[in-house]
Amino acid sequence: LVGKEELNEAHWKKQVTMALKKIEVEDLGNMEAIELKESIPEEDSEGRGMKDLQKKEKQLSVKVVFHPSGHVLLVGQKTKLTKKCITMKNILSHFHWRLSGKDVASGQ
Repeated sequence: LVGKEELNEAHWKKQVTMALKKIEVEDLGNMEAIELKESIPEEDSEGRGMKDLQKKEKQLSVKVVFHPSGHVLLVGQKTKLTKKCITMKNILSHFHWRLSGKDVASGQ
């Protein structure tokens, strides 16, 4: 019985190690993460609310991390980060732009 448990543990360790090799972290930079998270409304009629962001996280198996350092991180498979996270990045960029108070049209 002990031998079988050890074999099972070795199998799961190998599976976990292989899965972790596929995980990437993309640093979107210092976006004042804590303030940014607080500035995103729970719901948004334009599809840019926290619920929309969480729905995308679930669909893509990607996690948005609002790090205390101010950085926003995307964590997931590399292929999903590079090809599938446009909507998530747009939501984050939109609210970061609003939080910064800069008027893109006037350059201020």
